[in-house]
Amino acid sequence: MFKKVFLGLILCFILVGAVSAIDITSFTALDDFEDVGDGVYVLYDTFKQPDQVLSVVAHTEHDAEDYLTNDTENGYTVYEYENNTYNFVDESMDEKGSFELIEVDGEMFIVDFAKYGIGDAKDFNETFDDLMKFNELNGVEPIEFQ
Repeated sequence: MFKKVFLGLILCFILVGAVSAIDITSFTALDDFEDVGDGVYVLYDTFKQPDQVLSVVAHTEHDAEDYLTNDTENGYTVYEYENNTYNFVDESMDEKGSFELIEVDGEMFIVDFAKYGIGDAKDFNETFDDLMKFNELNGVEPIEFQ
């Protein structure tokens, strides 16, 4: 009887582990980015002000549409970049950044690096480089948006 209960518990742990294999908090952020919860990480400048934000969001069609749709009325412009990555400028939020869609264990996530202060609105080197570092750390690659 004990063996059956023990075997049942082991199977239960295996099934629970398979069902909850990955979520937005399972990713590794870059050094110096502070985890503030729910898949959001913040890089603070020397004055303890937010400089850059990394967000990992579970993919939904609605979110994908929001990320990919230019909204000139609200100052949001998205630029298709290379290898299934995108850059954006959000004038109303005074930020710019880079984002992508990734897939891990059958689950899709939008990964977004946003930097405060537009400055040179066409210079995405910092956020794009951080996006590529994130991919390397987590063993992921961008896929085509669906």
